[in-house]
Amino acid sequence: MRKNSHPVAAMLERRGFEVLLSNPTEYLFFPPDLDRAFEDELYEMLKKYSFRLFVREVIKNRRSFKSGDLLKYSSLEWVERYLKFILDRGVIEETGVAAYRLKSEAVFSFGDTLEWFAANVFEREFSSPALWGVRLGGGSAGGDYDVISSVEGRLVYVEVKSSPPKNIEEAEVNAFIARTLDLAPDLAIFIEDTRLRMKDKIMPFFENLLPGKRFRRVEEETFSIEDRIFVTNSGPGLVNNLALCIKERLRKGFWE
Repeated sequence: MRKNSHPVAAMLERRGFEVLLSNPTEYLFFPPDLDRAFEDELYEMLKKYSFRLFVREVIKNRRSFKSGDLLKYSSLEWVERYLKFILDRGVIEETGVAAYRLKSEAVFSFGDTLEWFAANVFEREFSSPALWGVRLGGGSAGGDYDVISSVEGRLVYVEVKSSPPKNIEEAEVNAFIARTLDLAPDLAIFIEDTRLRMKDKIMPFFENLLPGKRFRRVEEETFSIEDRIFVTNSGPGLVNNLALCIKERLRKGFWE
């Protein structure tokens, strides 16, 4: 077996998987060659749910937009603040009087940027190495793994959804479960970047696909399935909810 310099890739290889792709940058909302100071700023901004919603609206209107086109989730004051932030850092450019466009022509979704952010949460907040946008060979489930991390030597797989619950279908949940069974991580997390309830639509999918399993509500909209799979949203905070899932798994008794 060849040695891989990244600890998560090495863990995957020891399990018989080959990392075919990881950390792709071509579909990120921001320039991939950003300097460290901008990366730090952007990471802190992405902790704000309002900024993540703003970024989605920018991507949706990427070819041409004005501040008034971005008011679905934010006030004009905050939209203008956020616009100045990404304009000053070269993410967007002016195309006319108070009109803008997204510089990157390859970005059609917030998904890759959200995966980048989630991987950075593991590295910055939990001191845990992580890969994002991972494509594996050697497995049977196929598909991409949004984030894979090593937390205290335990393999953690995270599926990160940027769509609201109404846009999630049972097939997507089934694919997540199939990838989880194939990878066999110590912890799997299905997190949706929304403040809406998970119990209404998302949890019934899991209950239907995993009959006979033990479900429990951990806290608010965070749920556990056999204390190995966790389903959560981003309220009150995405970072907080990821930390909650990790804590719940790590604090289980020795024989559990």
